[in-house]
Amino acid sequence: MQVLNKVIRLDLNYASEASHLYQRHTCYIAPYRTEQAEHFARRLLAYLCFFESSPHLAKSDNSGKTPDLFVSDATDHITLWCNVDLLSEKHLQRASHQSDWVVLFLDEADQKKIKSHYKHHFGNVLFHSLSHQQLTDFCGMFKGHMQLDLWREDDKLLITDGKQSCEFPLRLTKDIKH
Repeated sequence: MQVLNKVIRLDLNYASEASHLYQRHTCYIAPYRTEQAEHFARRLLAYLCFFESSPHLAKSDNSGKTPDLFVSDATDHITLWCNVDLLSEKHLQRASHQSDWVVLFLDEADQKKIKSHYKHHFGNVLFHSLSHQQLTDFCGMFKGHMQLDLWREDDKLLITDGKQSCEFPLRLTKDIKH
C-alpha cells in the first residue's frame, strides 16, 4: 500500500528513562513520491529510534547511494548511516567507509538472507529486524497529522497514538557510541 499523504505532520511527546530527556517536537515529513507504507514505516521508525541523536531524513530516494537517514557531527562527517532497504555490496562498502556506523532496518526475511554474509565483511554494520506484524501495527497509526507519545527505555521504544500502541526492541542503539 502506498502512502497517500504528500506531507505528514508529526507531533512527538518524547520521554527517555535513560537520558532523562523529555521533549515535545513537531516536524513535517514527506514520503518519497511512490513510497510504500511499510518502507515509510521503517524510515520513520529509524528516525524515532535515533531521535536523541538529531537524525536527518533523506529528502529523496537515492537507491542506496546516500542514506535514508543519517547523523553527522560538527564537521559534517557521517557518524550514523541508516538504510531501510537491502544494499548492494558496493553500496554497503561505500556506506561503511564513509561513516562510523551503518544500520540496516530490514524486514525479517531480508535480514535472514544477508546477515551472516555481511557481518563477516563489515565490522561497523548492524542490523535491526522488524517483523511484518510490527510494521503493520505501526502503519495503522499513519494519518496526515500523527500525534505520537514515545517512551524510551534502555532496550525498547514504546509508541502510542492514544488508540494503538507498539513496542520495538532497541538493542542496536547500545552498540553505537555517539
